Amino acid sequence: MNIHKLIEVVNYMLKKYEYRLNYTKLLKMLYLADRQSYDDTGSPITGDTYTALKAGPILSNTYNLIRNKGNQNDQNLWNSRFLKDAYDLVALTDKIPCNTLSDYEKEVLDGIDSKFHNYTFTDLIEYTHANCPEWKAPKNSALPISIESILQALGKSPDEIAFIIEEEESFAQEEAALAQLSELNA
Repeated sequence: MNIHKLIEVVNYMLKKYEYRLNYTKLLKMLYLADRQSYDDTGSPITGDTYTALKAGPILSNTYNLIRNKGNQNDQNLWNSRFLKDAYDLVALTDKIPCNTLSDYEKEVLDGIDSKFHNYTFTDLIEYTHANCPEWKAPKNSALPISIESILQALGKSPDEIAFIIEEEESFAQEEAALAQLSELNA
């Protein structure tokens, strides 16, 4: 997961709500955006991992950052940009540049917002329960949602799934190597 890109994605969505939004609604919309991007391109927008909670699917690392439980470097950067206020996520600045989002990614985020802008967080919980078959009720725990299960629910063939997962693993390795180089040069 690229924390800088995630911050841009979150800020892009918060801007549509005057920089303040219920974080459950945000997490659901970002999940649906990643899901749409997987369906269209075989790649997510956020690069996060996914978890099934009682209230439906969420982005795991983003949820941890919101709860102040992310890894230290990412958490420090996140906390310089966002604040959790009760059940809302609030942007601390509107001056976050939007340099890494592609036109396609903005189009997906805009489409998700257009479709769900007037939904409440409970409406989105109900929507994801009804429309995301990869989500399985975890009772009172949390279960990982695999990329494979998302792709299966989207109707991808076994060959498409294998190719996408191989590409994701390769991309994750490249991103980790770049992060190490960046730390060495810092």
